[in-house]
Amino acid sequence: MELTYARWLEWCTRTALTVLILTFLLYVSGLSAALVPLERLPALWSLSVDGFVAATGAPRGWEWLGHAARGDYANHLAVALLGTVTLGCYVRILPGLFSSGERALAVLAALQIAVLAAAASGLLTGAH
Repeated sequence: MELTYARWLEWCTRTALTVLILTFLLYVSGLSAALVPLERLPALWSLSVDGFVAATGAPRGWEWLGHAARGDYANHLAVALLGTVTLGCYVRILPGLFSSGERALAVLAALQIAVLAAAASGLLTGAH
């Protein structure tokens, strides 16, 4: 199981980092249209989150998915992909843990999958 986890971890991490670099390069090169142009960012850095959202029309929470094709939000997709690496690795090894009789490890992996999925879903953010 450890080698399977390690192979998946390496492949998924390299893939996510490659996507992260590519989306960043598309953004800074201007090849991908941005919601907030790069030149405008220095003037917006001093704003609060609410001020930034009001000034730019930036999405909140998972609304960024609707802007994933834009240069400044495509890298959010890459970061989200990087954040799912551990989840993917656990999902990959879970059946093997159960079939090999590693019940305690399987239960721990299943619980970690549940916690990571709940955190990603926004269920743990509370009422905003």
